[in-house]
Amino acid sequence: MRAVYFNSHGDLEVLKVGEFEDPKINRGEALIKVEYSSINRIDTLIRRGYPGINISLPHIPGVDLYGKVIDIDDSSDINPGDFVIANTVYGCGHCNFCLEGKEHMCEQWKMIGFHINGSHAELIKVPSKTLIKVKGDGEKLGVSPLSLSISWNSLVTIGNIRKDDFVLIHGASGGVGTFSIKIAKLFGAKTIATTRSNEKAKILKSIGTDYVIVSTEEDVKDRVLEITDKNGVDVIIDYVINPTLPISLDVAKTNGKIVIFGFLGGNTFAINWQKFYLKHLRIYGIHNSSKLELKDAIKYVENGEIEPYISKRINLEEVKEGHKIIENNDIIGKISVKVK
Repeated sequence: MRAVYFNSHGDLEVLKVGEFEDPKINRGEALIKVEYSSINRIDTLIRRGYPGINISLPHIPGVDLYGKVIDIDDSSDINPGDFVIANTVYGCGHCNFCLEGKEHMCEQWKMIGFHINGSHAELIKVPSKTLIKVKGDGEKLGVSPLSLSISWNSLVTIGNIRKDDFVLIHGASGGVGTFSIKIAKLFGAKTIATTRSNEKAKILKSIGTDYVIVSTEEDVKDRVLEITDKNGVDVIIDYVINPTLPISLDVAKTNGKIVIFGFLGGNTFAINWQKFYLKHLRIYGIHNSSKLELKDAIKYVENGEIEPYISKRINLEEVKEGHKIIENNDIIGKISVKVK
């Protein structure tokens, strides 16, 4: 099969495109002919070498997938010929978290395209328990799983957003940011998106965000408090941390929620804990989401109520270009990878 892979960790030049041995499934696994995938920031981090987690080399990246089941060794309701996506993370299957449908919290969690070979290939084998049968536009479904499920976990599961709630999204131009705008709109919440680019601000406005703050031109804290009549926001999504977390503490409502799933500005940062506890704030850390959450969320992509924003379309030969776009922080929405 044709695949994108790397033999060692490093910069863009370690990415190769060529022939790779076809995967062979074992019990509990499925073989998928990949039609669409996408590129996520995690793909670039894995390529460079993720701190504390070793992977087998050579390695095929690619977290998201949409494709057709070729073979399956399982007694599930998925059959050859079905079109599927996969939840990007899976667990041991027998711990309390897994039994409760919270496999993303399993201490033995594994991720497609991280711990096992990913979807930037013509074929992929995955645990069949990760699969969700879908119908509809393959490209839209193929770019959705990771960003959509993290957004859903942040806003619906954790945030419990409701009509007229205020949601602040730091660095909103990426996949999670653009999906979060769509989800908030679906629930009648009001979104405040931050970006450092006027060009990105125009696009964020065009896809439905209520307010956009260009952080290089306006003081984010002052503008958020002005928008909310000094009441603050209900839910904050933050994957930057430095310098955004102090702003989040200032603009969160009393009893507000801050959801963190990354650390573009660095993974160590001091905060004013007095502000945190005096406002009864809750800070949640997540790195992924459950299959149950993705099943709930993907229905809205299938029926067209949530529309992924796809800014770039590439094929396997151009995956290196997609990595470059993300590492240069030029990403807006999703980059679609056509594999078939």
